[in-house]
Amino acid sequence: MRLNWVDVFATAPLTGNPLAVITDAAMPPPEGMQAIATELGLSETVFATPGAVPDVRIFTPVAEIPLAGHPLVGTAWVLRRLGWIGDDAVLRTPGGDIPVHADDSGAHMTRTGPAKRGDANAGDIADALDATATGPAPIWDAGLAQAMLPVDDLASLRADHGRLRHLAARDGWVGVSAYRLEATGRIVRAEVRHFAAPIGIDEDPVTGSAAAALGCALFAAGTRTRTDGLDLVIRQGHHMGRPGRVDVSVRRDGAGVLAVRVGGAVMPVMDGTIGQGTVAG
Repeated sequence: MRLNWVDVFATAPLTGNPLAVITDAAMPPPEGMQAIATELGLSETVFATPGAVPDVRIFTPVAEIPLAGHPLVGTAWVLRRLGWIGDDAVLRTPGGDIPVHADDSGAHMTRTGPAKRGDANAGDIADALDATATGPAPIWDAGLAQAMLPVDDLASLRADHGRLRHLAARDGWVGVSAYRLEATGRIVRAEVRHFAAPIGIDEDPVTGSAAAALGCALFAAGTRTRTDGLDLVIRQGHHMGRPGRVDVSVRRDGAGVLAVRVGGAVMPVMDGTIGQGTVAG
């Protein structure tokens, strides 16, 4: 098995969100994939097998998840680099088939039909983050159900991860983005911190699925850069020493269906191999 280690949504070498993409025609059983992901300890590890539509499975250190943004963006870039796909392709995940585009500098993915899943209790989440909420906390699903919480300050957050796990189980979300709008205009700019203890990620450096969810939440709340959509730039990760940038584009078609595109730069870090005998299967 080949190990392809990259930084996704990077702003410079060794920034953004690290990702391991493991590629091979044959993979260990799910428990073996989970063991490797736990060993690597990154927020997500991807296992990809070749085909006309490559099959992709995504694991956090504690669980498999159906879909996520930073893994698919990074995987698209890696598979193009390996010659598995061209510039435009589709990746198959347990959460559905996802169109992707990659070039030499980065990649993006597109999710059609993201949906609002209700509203979380903004006050409860704010208390768990030692924050002051400045608005409601809608739950949006662009692959994973995520709560979006506007706050007045991000630097002082102190997350109670046990409390967040309780609230997530109660209200039906897996992560929360605390965010603050920095500018509105032709492009909206936001600063974000994301916490996802329910899936084994206390704080994520830079988060694609949550960036998509935030774009949809802002658009639905009336933040627009054009009549049919929103262009958003997210700054995330600098509080963890991993500064990153996510570019988000939300569009609504004539039938009212939303599509959200999430992308950014991808930079290689290292390549290696994982012996098939590492994990019994």
